[in-house]
Amino acid sequence: PTSVSSRVYVTIAAALVAQLHAAVATLKPFVWQWDSNDGAPAWLENAVRPAPAGAHNTPIGLLRRDPRTLSILWEDGHRDDFDVRDLRLACHCALCVEEMSGRKLRDPQTVRADVSPRQIVSVGNYAIGFDWNDGHNSGIHSFNDLRAMGERAAAQSVENV
Repeated sequence: PTSVSSRVYVTIAAALVAQLHAAVATLKPFVWQWDSNDGAPAWLENAVRPAPAGAHNTPIGLLRRDPRTLSILWEDGHRDDFDVRDLRLACHCALCVEEMSGRKLRDPQTVRADVSPRQIVSVGNYAIGFDWNDGHNSGIHSFNDLRAMGERAAAQSVENV
């Protein structure tokens, strides 16, 4: 324990531990079957920590809270719960939103009340994509958009109190 080589190993080990603690926790790629929950991504509560500036949009967990609710745990410990129909209505792909004007092309009344994902897939380290039971599958939701959507919903619920 007091030899030079022993102290070198202790120093190396301490440096490795520090690097592990500093590393950003990220979800592994996944293909998640919503109804059966097969392939569900991790929920890394032990990775919650004060996030460095700009890192609050990194999810460290996704969870099927119930058949209608997708929960996202963010690196800073905040959790957003999304009704899956709201996510379907928020799709901004070219089939749902007019590219030049930003006008919504789909009337919310035409989206079934029981719409739900068949499958959710990771899209790189920046988004998730959905295959919906209404046949729609061309849109993705970036993590930045999901975090902003959660913040808007939280602000709106505060206004309604």
